[in-house]
Amino acid sequence: MKSTNNKAPLKLSTLAICISALYITPMTFAANETQAESDIETIEVRGIRRSLEASMNTKRFADGVVDAITAEDIGKFPDKNIGDALQRISGVTVDRQYGEVNGVTIRGTAPEQSRVLLNGQTVASTSWYDLGPATRTFNMELLSAEQVSGVAVYKTPEANIEEGALGGTVNLTTRKPLDLDSNTLMVSAELAQSSLYDETDPGASVLASWKNDDEKFGILAAYSYEQLTSGRHVLESIGGYYEYFAADQATGQDSTVGAWSLGSQAFKSERERTSAQLTAQFAPTDNLEFVLDYFRFEFDNPHVNHNFLTVGARGAGSTNVTNNGLGGTERATITPAYASIIYNPVVRNAVNMKADVLNLSGKYQGDGFEVSGVIGKSTSDGGTQFGASSWWIPASDEGGKIGDPAFPNGQNSTDGGFTYDATGPYQVWLTSLDATDASKFKHAQEANFDTTVQEHNVSYAQADLKFELDGDTFTAIKAGIKFNSSEFSRVAFNRNPDEVLGFVPDGNLANWSDGVLSGLHSQSAGHTLNAYASLDTNKWWDFISGKYAAGELTEVANLGNTFSVDEDIIAIYAKADFSGENYRGNVGLRYVETEQTSRGYAGGAVYNKTVDYSNLLPSVNFAYDLSDEIILRAAASQVMSRANYSDLKPGLAINANFGSATGGNPDLKPYEANQADIGIEYYFTEASMASAGFFTKQIDNVVFSTEGVEFVDGCGASADLYDKCRVTRPRSNGKGSVNGLELQLQHSFDNGFGVVTNYTYVDSETTTPSGSKEMVPGVSENSFNASLFFENDIISTRLAYNWRSEWIGVGAAQAVKNDDYQQLDASIIWHAMENLDVSLEGVNLTNEVVQSYDTNFALTQNTIEFGSRYYLGVSYKF
Repeated sequence: MKSTNNKAPLKLSTLAICISALYITPMTFAANETQAESDIETIEVRGIRRSLEASMNTKRFADGVVDAITAEDIGKFPDKNIGDALQRISGVTVDRQYGEVNGVTIRGTAPEQSRVLLNGQTVASTSWYDLGPATRTFNMELLSAEQVSGVAVYKTPEANIEEGALGGTVNLTTRKPLDLDSNTLMVSAELAQSSLYDETDPGASVLASWKNDDEKFGILAAYSYEQLTSGRHVLESIGGYYEYFAADQATGQDSTVGAWSLGSQAFKSERERTSAQLTAQFAPTDNLEFVLDYFRFEFDNPHVNHNFLTVGARGAGSTNVTNNGLGGTERATITPAYASIIYNPVVRNAVNMKADVLNLSGKYQGDGFEVSGVIGKSTSDGGTQFGASSWWIPASDEGGKIGDPAFPNGQNSTDGGFTYDATGPYQVWLTSLDATDASKFKHAQEANFDTTVQEHNVSYAQADLKFELDGDTFTAIKAGIKFNSSEFSRVAFNRNPDEVLGFVPDGNLANWSDGVLSGLHSQSAGHTLNAYASLDTNKWWDFISGKYAAGELTEVANLGNTFSVDEDIIAIYAKADFSGENYRGNVGLRYVETEQTSRGYAGGAVYNKTVDYSNLLPSVNFAYDLSDEIILRAAASQVMSRANYSDLKPGLAINANFGSATGGNPDLKPYEANQADIGIEYYFTEASMASAGFFTKQIDNVVFSTEGVEFVDGCGASADLYDKCRVTRPRSNGKGSVNGLELQLQHSFDNGFGVVTNYTYVDSETTTPSGSKEMVPGVSENSFNASLFFENDIISTRLAYNWRSEWIGVGAAQAVKNDDYQQLDASIIWHAMENLDVSLEGVNLTNEVVQSYDTNFALTQNTIEFGSRYYLGVSYKF
């Protein structure tokens, strides 16, 4: 590993010009081919069974370890969301934050350590959540499944596939017009509803494809629109638990553990997702092809997040905690002493993320060789343009205080006693306030306006050359070069009131809502919020927007959350395909050089740092046919994954009085891993297989946030120059290991029934700098999937079950342990006419919840309900 700070920037434009010139010649180019394109036999796909056959053949004929999902027909991807479909693959688990899948975990690694490519290329990606870290994860919420024809998950790398994945690389493929019948037209429409809300929302899609009579030129256009009112209901402990009173044997005092704050949250969003594709394909000769793709993905997520809070230890005074159970850790009663009841609605009405992709590729097939290339650009922006948080608290005639310093928002109440039980799904009893009456809540202050905007731009250019060989062992040699330029930035602003607004006009909450708060902290079902204060969000937004427009708010740059990371990357690879009697495979080497410039702020000053590093990534994939039906596989490789953008920002927040500071670290090294696979596959019919595989990864440069002593200008009580400072920042000072087993079984019976099932065991852990072992966040030790289907000429039905064991997640302010989770989905399609289908689909039919626990005291941290989702649709293919 080499690191310097004085290397000249990589010149992306030079190669781009050269490759653009090559497009004028007849020896040109296609998008970077994948092994599957050249080694997989083609199957016309219609119906669930044929879709599974095509996916199975992708696995069977690939040189490496590959799993695939194939759309059974245009617009008939097997799940509503790409992430929902990926969870059916062994070794893959998914992350749900607001009902839909937004990230995938592959083979015991974090979501940001897997890559998601579109037709073999990087897609610029941002996120809409303004409080989360800036990761390299592709947000699955952005992409509709309507236009995707297939998904391949490469669990072992090959030299020609773009680097950056520890877990695996997901390649999404779209359709081309010359591959479809001329004048193909597909239209569909659907209605969707979430069980949490009464709204019924529309969706529609259209795909049209045309090609001329000699099939030399074609155009494909597709557009889809989806709307869904969705969200989540949460009962949560905010800030975790702490010990109110330590055990004291002399006085008989038990250790008393309590929650700082409990929240009853209802998150409701009006989601809209659009996807557009325009593809032109030109093949003037049998040997020459050009493809121009344009994609536009957009996701809007305006929402209101209502949180009904009980705060047990706020401000001055002594909060009285009464034990009920073992040491107060099972049940506690909080009685008045500035124990507060708060209603906190957060309105974000301009929440958006979008991505544009423009890609030109070409390919020329000569006599024993092939030249291909691609140039393209992808841009994305996202975030929250306008968000506002406000506070409403009960006005009390007995001790309510305006301007009390114990509650800096301007008002306090001493009538906030409550009792709670945290041994299971929360139950909360208010002891001195009827919180169902919204008129008791007075507006205290708009807390803040927030704007957080992310931008990501990616440009790439590559050229590839392949030679066919006549040797007995090596059949082809491939080589290529790729330039990739990435620019990521996050800009954040806070807009705070110039002064406390106090009571606003009509400040009574009943005047801004339906007047009633009910169903909060439900005692009947534990996790269900049947109702909440229906804040008139339009009226409220008009009011606070008017305050901002009137100049009563001051915009302040949030420099601690403002930064940028630019990367120039050059990759060169060579790969040799080999085959012989009963065996085949490839061996390759990829060299990658990364130049990274990070910019950030501290104390108003601009900090920037440029580093560079290189990686040499060998790989070998080997498949041996023990018989016509049995394949033995082995693979070994070195892989890398770059650190999250948020962790790379420079600059420090210095607390000189305490001699401490916190910040990011632009010197972070990329994660690196050595990995190996061995497996066996048995294909016992054309549509049936069983397999078993073992994999192992040894990971270096795992990032942990730790404290270290550094010399920092102005840090320390004496503020001496270059004083010693205790700096907490992410550092590449840990190690990790992953060992796992994957089992798969797929079988189609002659009577129309079939089953697809898999099980994965993953032993994944990291070693901290202190030597302790920790679970990797987001990774379950065990996961299981099973799908049962039946189809004939009239109907196609599927019942899908997904289960994962406990895993470490992220709560409101700290890590939590999530209980095991299961989900049941189902679909039925009625083939009403030859080209007309009517479908009904249900997602999370049993309305399972995510249950999590505090890692220190094993008390309930969150109970999250996403609700069930239902879709009624109709599609017609001309």
